[in-house]
Amino acid sequence: MVARGQHHTAERRVLPPRRTDLERRAGERRLELISLEQERRDQAERRHATDRRHPAGRRQVEVGHHAQLAVLVVSQHDEAALRVRDLLNGAAPDRFAVAAAAPNESPARLARGGVDVVLLAVSLSERRGFATFTELRALAPTVPFLFLSNSKDERHGLEALRAGAQDVLLNSELDGERLARALRHAIERNRLHAALLDLALVDELTGLYNRRGFLTLATRDLRVARRGDETLLVAFADLDDLKGVNDSAGHAGGDRALRDTASLLRRIFRDSDLVARIGGDEYAVLVRHAGPESAGVLAARMERQVRDFNRRAGRPYQVSISLGFAAHKASTLDSVAGLLDRADRALYRDKRRKHDKG
Repeated sequence: MVARGQHHTAERRVLPPRRTDLERRAGERRLELISLEQERRDQAERRHATDRRHPAGRRQVEVGHHAQLAVLVVSQHDEAALRVRDLLNGAAPDRFAVAAAAPNESPARLARGGVDVVLLAVSLSERRGFATFTELRALAPTVPFLFLSNSKDERHGLEALRAGAQDVLLNSELDGERLARALRHAIERNRLHAALLDLALVDELTGLYNRRGFLTLATRDLRVARRGDETLLVAFADLDDLKGVNDSAGHAGGDRALRDTASLLRRIFRDSDLVARIGGDEYAVLVRHAGPESAGVLAARMERQVRDFNRRAGRPYQVSISLGFAAHKASTLDSVAGLLDRADRALYRDKRRKHDKG
């Protein structure tokens, strides 16, 4: 994300979303409830023996011949996580590792990665419970979430499912076998759902998000940015004279130029920025935490990267990319689509400027 006036490297956003690069570590770890500080100490002790970097998504830990699944229980009460631990330990010893976090601590814990599934032991009838769920799901969209509830009110359960929860489990009906099965099924359903979403949201030619993917994820980012009073920046990019490339190098050459443009955009923008091909020769990028100098810095970086690429790549065509920018405070922004339209108009001003120069 763009710090005030700068464009720093941030946590990586891989396209399509990271779901299959599961990192494993050797060694047996008994099922236990561990605090955040205990987890940090445990990681520090093992860092010399194995790479501890995990994506902000699912993790699997090798235990003998079985994959140990990491469960994060989010609750204000320690008893909830202790019960989950005891139930899973009785039903499936050494198959689950349970960690606990209070709602206010859970975003930081989840952002560190290494979580396979989240159990939210919060009240479905309280607004704060759904606010915690929404925030965590935005941080880790590839992780499945289940609610543990004392309420039999189906209205709240349906609301949770419509909001994206995998399941709602009643404490009064819960036993170890049922809980273990629900966790495993939620992880598998989430994996299959993620694969289907990739097919719907990712551009096959470039590997970037498509227009639907961009608007879907950008809308989610907008909701998160409103809470932090962030400034959002949308860049609209266009590969100049694609028809000319097709005429001179054939449609295979045109496809290559589109992939070249996608590669250049990945280099120019941070891996945490949302980059998409939204149709034909048009691309869009969403940048959060934008500063007043961000557009100028990015435009200059684009010019350098394109110039260097054309000098080194040896293509039978010259890549030329026009850029338009639009920035707005997220708290007063109605939709990403409006910001995208403003950036589109700015792009055509850039195209006219290029045309007038030469």
